Amino acid sequence: MKIHVGTRNPLKVRAARSGFALAFPETPLQVVGVAVDAGVPSQPFDEQVATGAIARARRALADADYGVGIEAGLVRLPGCDEPLSVQICAVVDRSGRLTVGHGPGYALPASVVERLRSGTTLNREMSARVGRDDVKETIGAIGILSGGRIDRFAITREAVLMALLPRLDGAAREDPATGSGAQSV
Repeated sequence: MKIHVGTRNPLKVRAARSGFALAFPETPLQVVGVAVDAGVPSQPFDEQVATGAIARARRALADADYGVGIEAGLVRLPGCDEPLSVQICAVVDRSGRLTVGHGPGYALPASVVERLRSGTTLNREMSARVGRDDVKETIGAIGILSGGRIDRFAITREAVLMALLPRLDGAAREDPATGSGAQSV
């Protein structure tokens, strides 16, 4: 199975590979990151996050079986005062079928959100906080804010799995962590 991920960020490419491997454990995978323009600002908000993920997936597809787009940004949910930082994944296949999912969302410190609204990016803010440039390609903001309890790879892989969920056949699958099977409903 040939998969193009619309990014050069190695963390997102690894997360896509891991998500596809969990979803399709018997299938050999060829996963490649390709540079594409998401068509949204560097720090997307609200509908721009899904728009960017979908654009990345469609632009990455080319001659692959699947195009994958992953976009991180802040999304305000109805009834919530503060936006949540989320990873949204879009998967498109050669027939044009599009499926979308997102990973866990979390609140950022109000001071960080204020600076993001003023034009900076979450990567710049978190990189400055810890004094390293590679935050978005390693632990991510979630890794810093959670004290390493969870990292960006984990939440990005979850977004990929959620986008793949409608593509699964619903058959019982063995959980590699526990060895138990999940029953179809």
